[in-house]
Amino acid sequence: MSTHGLRFFGTWALASLGAVAACDDGSSGRRPAAEGVGSADDDGGDAGDDAPAVDDDGGDGEGGSSEEEALSAEDIRYYLGKLAPTIAGRSLNYDENALIDAGGEEALVAILDGWMNEPGFADSVRFMISDMLHASGQRDGVDFELPGNLAAEIAAEDLPWSMILTADYCVAGDGSHIDCDTGAPYEAGVLATRAYLIANKGRFNLTRAKRWLETFACRKYPMEPEIQIPLEKAVLIPMFQAESAEEQTVEEAKGGFGNGAACYTCHAQFGAHAQLFVKFDADGLWVEAADGLQDPAGELGRSLNNLYTSHMNDPAEARLESSQVFGAPVENLRDAADVITASPLFQQCTVKNLIGRSFGVASGATEEIEAEIVAEVAQRVTANDPDPTIRAYMMELFTDRRIIETVLATRGGE
Repeated sequence: MSTHGLRFFGTWALASLGAVAACDDGSSGRRPAAEGVGSADDDGGDAGDDAPAVDDDGGDGEGGSSEEEALSAEDIRYYLGKLAPTIAGRSLNYDENALIDAGGEEALVAILDGWMNEPGFADSVRFMISDMLHASGQRDGVDFELPGNLAAEIAAEDLPWSMILTADYCVAGDGSHIDCDTGAPYEAGVLATRAYLIANKGRFNLTRAKRWLETFACRKYPMEPEIQIPLEKAVLIPMFQAESAEEQTVEEAKGGFGNGAACYTCHAQFGAHAQLFVKFDADGLWVEAADGLQDPAGELGRSLNNLYTSHMNDPAEARLESSQVFGAPVENLRDAADVITASPLFQQCTVKNLIGRSFGVASGATEEIEAEIVAEVAQRVTANDPDPTIRAYMMELFTDRRIIETVLATRGGE
């Protein structure tokens, strides 16, 4: 889809949904997640209990399907033509075109459902996860296909999408279930794979924490404290306690590490998530003896033995994997995965990412896709099943009349 079309998507959504304002990450303008809403970036911050009612048929909010003009065969052909490469990995075929000619709008659900029974559907979900996590191929004896393999099986077998973070096994290239490769005493879907950990390694485990938050919760640091409770200053090592240049006492931070003048703002939340990875070294291997302490002779943020430094000031706390995520205490990365996937943030982010990847719009922790659409679709999906499949997300999303009309409005702008 053209650049013109991408911009128009956002413009149309603003107009048709009452110009829902997007908030900055640190804004207090969203309803706190504690009130049962959650928010993926700004996805869903203004929805929740006060969200307008949405018809099950995906009405446009202006009188429901009884007042909607029927979509023509050419409308459906254009719309499905945009979706086919992303969902089915191919173009519309002869039989599908014939079905559209015969049934028009009535062909939509049948064709979408048919695509999700084809091998191309599982491959498309595989590619989505591999691309988002920057993990594919083989390198230095590490199988970077493990995240994609798991995603493909979840799609093909119509398993709950939450298993992308909670599965207690990995999937080999031949489809067999195997132990994952980190050596950890637990599994945590794609997060506890060497593919994820190596592709996102870095000092203080910042990239590992940042990647899952942006990919699966569509958020950035800092978040509202109602979503992620900040750690107390005294809990953090001195450099991350600073809120101004005057408070910063660590020379490396004064010299430009991160945002050294105001570390606490982000790292009061960052630190809780980074702690989940304190036992994983740069090669993605779990090390029981890891203590999270700074290597006195090493680069800032690096611990001994190829590990990374904890945010925690107390040595007894620095070595522990236990932390808190979205206000809930967790014992380790696997425990955290349960909290993440139960959150509205995860559900809304799934919807947001599917829109973005299907129509070439920026998703993840961005403001390109309207919050209210995302929140309403996620609410409908989870109303039917609190732990939905990726098929359920797609069927609800891609039959939503507002999404269809947004795409149709781009005709002529390509």
